[in-house]
Amino acid sequence: MGQFGLCFKYNLQNLKFSEESMVSSLGRLVLSIWLFVVLIVTSSYTASLSSILTVQQLSSPIQGIDSLILTNERIGFQVGSFAENYMMEELNIPRSRLMALGSPQEYAKKLRAGIVAAIVDERPYIDLLLADNCGFQVVGEEFTKSSWGFVSISLHTWLFQFILMTILLI
Repeated sequence: MGQFGLCFKYNLQNLKFSEESMVSSLGRLVLSIWLFVVLIVTSSYTASLSSILTVQQLSSPIQGIDSLILTNERIGFQVGSFAENYMMEELNIPRSRLMALGSPQEYAKKLRAGIVAAIVDERPYIDLLLADNCGFQVVGEEFTKSSWGFVSISLHTWLFQFILMTILLI
């Protein structure tokens, strides 16, 4: 509000100063419209500049799982999660770079301290972390482990089973 008030006050002062030398009402109207346009442009410039500076602060050197693999930073995962074996066996990340963490609160603590650069975990746990800590963000695309699927056996029609098997084989 301080920036907006300052811009508005400056434009009103200019309008008052300029009105002394104005003779016609049409001139005053054109000057008022022009100063209002200047107010809008000034406000827009200030908003754009602050947005650009904020976005630069929010950017992360980690752009996804591929850039995370290329770094030597430590990676956190939940104790007992499949993520440990997945990262070691399929992504070829050495065990020395992985750190087992017990809870979303521990995730936040280790991320803030800089002990781990990122957390790789199942989406519900990451959503829980983000719900309590607004300083973190999800970067990159979500990746999934191949050959996973959920089958419901509540419907026993042959067509339903055929469709499920076809989906799982894709």
